[in-house]
Amino acid sequence: MTTVGVLGAGTMGAGIGQLVAAHGCKVVLSDVNDQVVRQAIEGIGQRLARLVDKGGITSENRDQILKRLQPATGPESFAKCALVIEAVAERVDVKAEVFKSIRAKVSPQTIFASNTSSLSITKIGQAFDEGRRLVGMHFFNPAPLMPLVEIIAGAESDPAAVDKAAAYAKEWGKTVVRATDRPGFIVNRIARGYYLESLRMLGEGIACVADIDRSLREAGGFRLGPFELMDLIGIDINYAVSVSVWEQLDQPARLKPHPLQTELCQRGQLGRKSKRGFYAYQGAEAQPSLQIDQKPFQIPKAVQEALTPFVARAAENAVPPLDSYIFARVLVTIINEAMFAFAEGVASKEDIDTALRLGTNYPRGPMQWAEQIGPDRCATLLRALNSTVGDDRFAPAKLLESR
Repeated sequence: MTTVGVLGAGTMGAGIGQLVAAHGCKVVLSDVNDQVVRQAIEGIGQRLARLVDKGGITSENRDQILKRLQPATGPESFAKCALVIEAVAERVDVKAEVFKSIRAKVSPQTIFASNTSSLSITKIGQAFDEGRRLVGMHFFNPAPLMPLVEIIAGAESDPAAVDKAAAYAKEWGKTVVRATDRPGFIVNRIARGYYLESLRMLGEGIACVADIDRSLREAGGFRLGPFELMDLIGIDINYAVSVSVWEQLDQPARLKPHPLQTELCQRGQLGRKSKRGFYAYQGAEAQPSLQIDQKPFQIPKAVQEALTPFVARAAENAVPPLDSYIFARVLVTIINEAMFAFAEGVASKEDIDTALRLGTNYPRGPMQWAEQIGPDRCATLLRALNSTVGDDRFAPAKLLESR
């Protein structure tokens, strides 16, 4: 039986532990607080009990899974681990320290994996002098259910270790995509536009929270609108990733975090987990909780001329004018970022599309969408939008211009 260590027993660590144990591996789970580990295992037991009630697993399966979960009693508990995955705070120094705490007790063949969503795998490896054995394994929340894992090779990562990590993820029923060690990897970089352009339109008074969400669900076929999704993820977590990606990519205007994110975090409006974010969750149905002053808005003529053929190819149904603008402005930003990422060698076109479909539940991948719409139509809309702003954030990627 393969033994896997999980450092950090919060939401992600517990989810990874449950996933791995459910697929036949022994799991050693640790945290700085032993009570957190006990609570994590109790929470896993409760989730498994619900699965038993629904007929998803048998009570015998549940008992076997729980038997494979063991709290760590010290660094020596990790001695037999073939793989150790960290799921702790998003700081290079914190991640390096938890790996250092067990390094002397594990085998020289043990692979270390970071579940970071946006930090450099190379820098984490250098911080604890084990870059060769370190790879990125970015799971998505909830880890037992979300089908995607991003596998990231750092500059020093041994290719054999990267392949082995990918093989483990596949054994656990996951779809694997490969990414290079660039900020945000695939999903957390390319998806920035879904949130940031929506926040900008909200801040500009073009439409309210509910209308922007509805526009993207109905016109684009997105399962959740951007504000619904930020509330689900946690506004603080989404904001932290936005800042991390923006800073590591030298602060491009197109990825600049929005002041509304800072404001909501300071007020403690973090989304569903605090019962209030962009929506309030006190009653039976969520109600918008962030009010804005909507202003009269006229779509500029050049933008409208570029918008019409873009939306005709992008949307599956007829879309009202303002919904068309909201949908197109967000989608073309996502497509543009995908082109920047592909040109930098972040991932293949196929893996970019797979990652956005499975990691964020987009109805189709941005590269597929770009081909469906036509790169020339995407570039034309971006140039028209860019003429309306002063920060050049809609400047088309060279890959779109060259097409």
